[in-house]
Amino acid sequence: MELPITTVRTTCKIGACEPYCGIEVDVADDRMVAVRADKDHPVSKGYLCVKGHHLLEYQNDPDRLLHPMRREGDSWHQSDWDEATTSIGHQLRELVDRCGPTSVATYWGNAADSANIILALTTAGAFGSNHAYNVLSLEFTDRGANAHRMFGDEGLMLQPDADRTDHALLLGTNPVVTQGMALLQRRPRIRADLRDIQRRGGTVTVVDPRHTETTEFADDHLAIKPGTDLFFLVAMIRRILDTHAFDRDACERLTTGLEEWQRITRNVTTRWAAEVCGLDPADIDAEADRFAAARSAFATTRVGVQTAPNTTLTEWAVTTLNAITGNVDRPGGMFFHPGAGNPADYLLPGLLRNNFAPSPRSGIGHIFGGLPATDLADNILSDDPDRVRSLIVFAGNPLISFPDTAKMEAALERLELLVCLDIYLSDTATFAHWALPAATQFEKGSWHFMVGKYEPTPRVEWRSQVVPPAGDARPEWHIIQDILAAADAPFLNNPDIHREVLAHRARGGHYPESAMYEAVLPDGIDLAEVMTTPGGIELALPAPGDFYEHAIRTDDRRIHLAPDDFVAALPVALDSPVDLSDEYPLLLISGFRRLRSFNSWTHNMPSLTDRLEEPHAHIHADTACALGVVDGQRVELSTATGAITIHARLTDRIRTDTVAVPQFWGHTYPSGQLHARRRPGTNVNRLHATTDADAFTGMPVFNARPCRIAPG
Repeated sequence: MELPITTVRTTCKIGACEPYCGIEVDVADDRMVAVRADKDHPVSKGYLCVKGHHLLEYQNDPDRLLHPMRREGDSWHQSDWDEATTSIGHQLRELVDRCGPTSVATYWGNAADSANIILALTTAGAFGSNHAYNVLSLEFTDRGANAHRMFGDEGLMLQPDADRTDHALLLGTNPVVTQGMALLQRRPRIRADLRDIQRRGGTVTVVDPRHTETTEFADDHLAIKPGTDLFFLVAMIRRILDTHAFDRDACERLTTGLEEWQRITRNVTTRWAAEVCGLDPADIDAEADRFAAARSAFATTRVGVQTAPNTTLTEWAVTTLNAITGNVDRPGGMFFHPGAGNPADYLLPGLLRNNFAPSPRSGIGHIFGGLPATDLADNILSDDPDRVRSLIVFAGNPLISFPDTAKMEAALERLELLVCLDIYLSDTATFAHWALPAATQFEKGSWHFMVGKYEPTPRVEWRSQVVPPAGDARPEWHIIQDILAAADAPFLNNPDIHREVLAHRARGGHYPESAMYEAVLPDGIDLAEVMTTPGGIELALPAPGDFYEHAIRTDDRRIHLAPDDFVAALPVALDSPVDLSDEYPLLLISGFRRLRSFNSWTHNMPSLTDRLEEPHAHIHADTACALGVVDGQRVELSTATGAITIHARLTDRIRTDTVAVPQFWGHTYPSGQLHARRRPGTNVNRLHATTDADAFTGMPVFNARPCRIAPG
């Protein structure tokens, strides 16, 4: 008998993939059986990448974690939810009573949705702990540190207006693969967006040490030396100041601190910067002239720059370049909108109760709700009586994604309690005491309102539930309610909401996740309307000028171009360019994207990994020849932190002084991801140090690390 098939329209979600392409899913007997692109989706318009086309291997993976599991020694034992949540809650309470509130920590990873983010942040706070950590401190908190100083609020994230620009300057980003010109920006049809810029008569410049899929579309490609983007941008700013090509009216009305930039860059020359960057001086001057002369332009970065040395200062220079040319809050420049949600009233009571004390290791405070992830392992391994002793991981795999893998292994091993909420028994979970099966995004309805301000236009879009949770999997929203009830700690760190949780529990249920979505919706929009509107409800963009009139939070409503600590740090940074040596004659960049891979989340999908190379060390053929290395040969790649053995891949699409290795591999642990374990790859993060971090944010340096290669 043929089973009846129903079709559900929703959006794609694998790991942290950002475009959320519209899809149509066929369902039979509560199982997803077919996936195809939604041609009528207003954002993706029928586009779906290779990952989405193989989505069923992710959702229906036979290796999924489907029952609560408890580790005893080297063995795993199936448990039930009552035992799991009660035991975890009681152990957390015992730890806090014995060792204090800072014994508890949480971490949310890059597959987290809005519920996970809120849960991780407030669960640490519910115990009085300041130890909330998240993936943004590995790749994005420079934006928050910059926005706080220049705009008066870390949440004021500017994004590029690619739909109307005349010139795009893309630094350290490969949007044809990542499908967003800036981190979290949703642009699934990015190839068409780039072509549209050029079709309008505009131009695109890509600054990247590699020849990437995006450079094929660019009008100019500047193959910069890794880690020197700050020098390139400062030289551009100096050129614009010298030629008086800055927007004098915008600078006088809308900014302060231009005279400080005049002072601190007075000795900068294009020739000097070009030598540091490995570029032709004429190319830097030409880009500065083109940028300043365009009717509208934007400069934007992504992970290639954000994980390099001087990341916060580089982001400061990017914002300064956009501001002095009048390209902030200008159509075709950089713009801000607050997103479609209004979470403050719902979340603020709990957040106000949180402990936001800075990190005891680095002294750096919370940015985007988290302390620097680079401090976590050192904290756990310290002799401090107030150290972290327990960790709850939401939708993350820190063992694979954090720097200094050996240190992270030791830290996880030392924890008295490690709990992983995940769809897999992951690499990190192999060190856990409890592995709890989370529902996938297709097994629960949700709205990811926390990333709404990164949409090209404000949009409320419901991700429909497609199938019921498999096995014993549950939404994290329910799991944490039960753990906190057992621990006698308030859900969402809000006693009023916790009373509602207890009332629902008394009736045998859970406080509904939908209550959060209803509370954060914009005025006048009903959740039922959102849930029944395919493609979501689009709201109007703010008008040009609204950023300065309504959004910016500085006292004078101007952009502060010269924060004191940035001004003091710039000369030191300019006097200390990344350099090569006889011991380490090459520069390592880690983490470049490939379309068939999205971090560790897709490495258990056979249709992707079977046609995807395991990570290789990509080096220029001329460099390899000088080293006596041939294509495919095993080599030793080493830094001052450690060494790995990896196969070489020869190419002419990279600078001769650069080595590039994809990140998020190294599945050598006894995880439940059996396919990933058959092709484990090598974890390049063994070569990176937690101590080599940005001074303002604690973000680790994954790019431009001095290294060497020797034949294996």
